[in-house]
Amino acid sequence: MPHWTTRWLVWARDNLFRRTRPRAVAAFVGYERTGATRWTAPVPWTADAAVLDVQFRFPYPTRRKTDFSLRLPTATFPADALKPDADERFRVSFRFPVPTGTVHGDLLWNGRVLATVPIDVLTPDRFLTSLSLTNATVAVRFGAGTVAATAFVPERCDGLLATAVLRCPTALVPLAELGLRVVFHNSLTGHDLVAPVSLGAAQLARTEAVVTAVCPEMPPPIGAWWVTWIAGTRALTAQRVHVFSADRFADGVRVLETRFAILDANGTVRTSKLPPALTDAAHVGPCFVLSASEPGAAALCKFEVTGVIDGAPDPATRREADTIVTDGPTVFVPAVFDVDELTGVSGFELRLNGRLLGSASLRPVPAARLTGEGGFIPPPEFAWSAAADHELIDRLKRLSG
Repeated sequence: MPHWTTRWLVWARDNLFRRTRPRAVAAFVGYERTGATRWTAPVPWTADAAVLDVQFRFPYPTRRKTDFSLRLPTATFPADALKPDADERFRVSFRFPVPTGTVHGDLLWNGRVLATVPIDVLTPDRFLTSLSLTNATVAVRFGAGTVAATAFVPERCDGLLATAVLRCPTALVPLAELGLRVVFHNSLTGHDLVAPVSLGAAQLARTEAVVTAVCPEMPPPIGAWWVTWIAGTRALTAQRVHVFSADRFADGVRVLETRFAILDANGTVRTSKLPPALTDAAHVGPCFVLSASEPGAAALCKFEVTGVIDGAPDPATRREADTIVTDGPTVFVPAVFDVDELTGVSGFELRLNGRLLGSASLRPVPAARLTGEGGFIPPPEFAWSAAADHELIDRLKRLSG
């Protein structure tokens, strides 16, 4: 064959024949799961099948589905569908089993390679490694109230909960196969309480979800517990929760501040650090700011508040009230009294298990009287209180002003 003929054949192959071949414009990788197709990558190993949609530009009308195929390292798959698109474009779809790992597939047209497409596969190890759990919190439920705590008193406790935020770069769909659970472990007895956690379809489709688990049983009165979140075979995080006695907790409860809750005739509620004038209010009650000394602890405590007349408790004004106490400030109004009930009442006392925690005096601080000789008559005995402190500061401010 003459040398010029060979050059012509090469030119024809590069300029004529290639013009008649389809040109890949875009490729989309996705997967099928429970009858729905999701166009996102990577493809999880739990998917029912992997799908590939390739857009071609092919100006000639002769288009046959059988001319296209996808070659993977393990097998070659024929095109599943061929559909026309806008202008001279059309789409070729492939459906094939999910590979065991990330592979590169060759798009073939009549046995010729048109393009190479990466098929990114999400493996179990890769998913678990990328999964993170943040804001893990253990909460204790007392009646209608719930409080986050790392230590608590089991008496009058109605439930133990664990909450957290799951995050992953990809959708959380694989958790439906791997499973998510919370293990409540007693470090003293070695006993485990397992609480499976199920995610809804909307949560599985997202990359972030708030999850909650409830302990199947109440922990014993005393002991240390570990709350561990486990996805598949990987422990995501663990928290220590301490359970101790009510007496130990009660010994550390203290009053940080005393105030007064005032309800006027119009139904408006306000608080005051100074003793209120009973003629200006319809209902008055003591307000105590409580706190526990145990770090991170919480408990439901029953308090007793009693009015004081002539230095002695008044049984007619005795009230009992419950509140949840934590290591943070807790504003507590145990009772509100009609002003007619407070005739002769000089203040209120708050007790827990019979122990006096604090008092709130309704009487102003008595003043010393000056004599004509330049001396003074000292005031009568007076039990100093936080309200007296606030009244003293208020008077000093007015004098300095």
